[in-house]
Amino acid sequence: MPPLQVLHSDPAPSSINVSTRSIRLSFNQEVTVRQFLKALLITPSFGAYDVNQNGKNIEIKVDKPLEAERTYILSLNKSLQDGRGNSLPFPFMMAFSTGQMIDNGIIIGKVVNDDFSPATNALLLAFSEPYKKSRKGSLLNRIPEYVTQADASGSFSFRHIAQGSYRVIAIDDHNNDMRYTSGEEAIGISSMALIPTGTSALLFRLTNSQHHAAPSTPLNRITDSSETGNISGKCFASGQSVMIEASSENASYRVPASKERNGTFSYAFQNLPPGNYTMSAYIPLGGTKTDAQRPWNPGALTPFQPADPLGFYQEKVTVRVRWTTEHVDIRIKDSL
Repeated sequence: MPPLQVLHSDPAPSSINVSTRSIRLSFNQEVTVRQFLKALLITPSFGAYDVNQNGKNIEIKVDKPLEAERTYILSLNKSLQDGRGNSLPFPFMMAFSTGQMIDNGIIIGKVVNDDFSPATNALLLAFSEPYKKSRKGSLLNRIPEYVTQADASGSFSFRHIAQGSYRVIAIDDHNNDMRYTSGEEAIGISSMALIPTGTSALLFRLTNSQHHAAPSTPLNRITDSSETGNISGKCFASGQSVMIEASSENASYRVPASKERNGTFSYAFQNLPPGNYTMSAYIPLGGTKTDAQRPWNPGALTPFQPADPLGFYQEKVTVRVRWTTEHVDIRIKDSL
């Protein structure tokens, strides 16, 4: 069976001067209203609306007229399935405008889990800045202006958003309410307090509210170097200090990188136990003192605190006895 597809929409994607109060989507297979509502994201909000089904067609009827001179984005995440269990191969998105132009702002990035694996289907919430003073300031109490979903690789993009700056958070939205539930869901905070449109290469790392980094194991405790190996490489980042972390299933090791004259950082782990390691780098914010015991700071939502800028090596690095694995280079992209 072919995957579920959207064959037609009215209004069509990228339409302008839209004045309708009814939006229609046609699929190649029947989907239920219940499944459709679970997968539907509308930004900014239409307000109240009804959804009706007629065979392979879905109609959204809006209770109130849409705002003038506004770009709306309708998206369906990959959870949408037809009656036979076929789902969308990737999220569907369409934008249209009630004015003469469609917003063209864009923000692009990637979301990973705490272990740096892709955070498949993570939700990204964008809150405009400045916000109206009549609204509550905490992001826990605000409705996001824009919502998008990460794909299977963890990559995401906000497209057709209004030009400006935004606070953006990533969440593992287990309860599908498009809000962060503190203590129950993992969250990722950006290393930038305000993210302007046009920004790319953002990286979010999901952690839970009880996140505690593993303590760093001192390498000088290992005395028999004949049974260990080494890792060395460079880190490309801005700032005055960079910490490098090598993590295995059993331990975590951290060393400060050395800044060279050309601005590049170099590092070396010596006497690492054999095994497979995840390699990451971060810039400790709030100072230039290098401290190998200082773990990566994931940031905070209330009050808002950016995370330490972060980068990681895409593949596991294998340490072998009496062998140095070289050129394990890491780039902290959103710090440059």
